[in-house]
Parts: sequence; C-alpha cells; structure tokens
Amino acid sequence: MNDKQNWYAEFGSATNKREDTVFDIHPDVATAFADAIRNRMNVQGPHHAKDFDDLTATIAQTSRLIQHLEAFRELAITAADRTSPHADRKAIAIAAGMPPSRLYRVLGKHGRPKNRSKAYEQAVHEALDKGLQGDDMWNYADRTTEK
Repeated sequence: MNDKQNWYAEFGSATNKREDTVFDIHPDVATAFADAIRNRMNVQGPHHAKDFDDLTATIAQTSRLIQHLEAFRELAITAADRTSPHADRKAIAIAAGMPPSRLYRVLGKHGRPKNRSKAYEQAVHEALDKGLQGDDMWNYADRTTEK
C-alpha cells in the first residue's frame, strides 16, 4: 500500500505462485479483506483513515465490497442447490451462515423451488432424457413443476 493517490494491495497465492495487484483500494479495506479471507477473528477498526472524508470513503468502499460479496454468495448458494435435486439445503444454510427461512427466500429470489418434490425430480430426469444440461435442465424442471 502506498500514499493516498496510489493505493493498492497485493494478494499472493502460495499454491500457484501468483500475485494479484488491486488498485484504488483503501488500506483499511484491504487489511480487513485479507484478515477475513485468512479467517482472522480479531476485527479491528480503521488504522489508516483518520479524517471524516477518508473514513466515509472507506465506509463506501467497504459497503460496495459487502454488496458484491453478498450477490456472489447468493449465486453460489443457487449453484450449490442446482447441483442435485437432493442437494443438502441444511448444509448450504450452515455454510452461508443463515437460517433456513432466509435460505428459502434467497433460493426463491433466484427461481429455485422451495419444495423439491417427486414431480420436480421427475422433471429433471425428463430434461436429462431430452439432452438438456446445466441451466437449461434446471429451467426446464422449474417451468414444468410450477404451480
């Protein structure tokens, strides 16, 4: 991280020996992000931002990051649910850190049925028999079992 005009963070991977540089990231946001993905539990307040303008800019960037990650999490939840008509929704809810009622709201928002009945399972098999795969298969099953 550098001065205010050239903020950046570098994130490396020991696995593939790669380093990514992210520009225009506030230092406190970069630190909080790195701590979060490293599962460091000792959350601390901003160290670099001191005045009102820097603090509100840090807050705004943090909010955009949270919104982006929340949208990504919803898509990952939906993808996990689509892996199988028998996908373990309890495990998905636990991984997402949300109660089942919220999980069902997220799934419903993305067109996933709450009740994966025998009819839904049958519709998935019909879609497979027709050669449909991926989203086409799930969309077919969703359409044919709508009430």
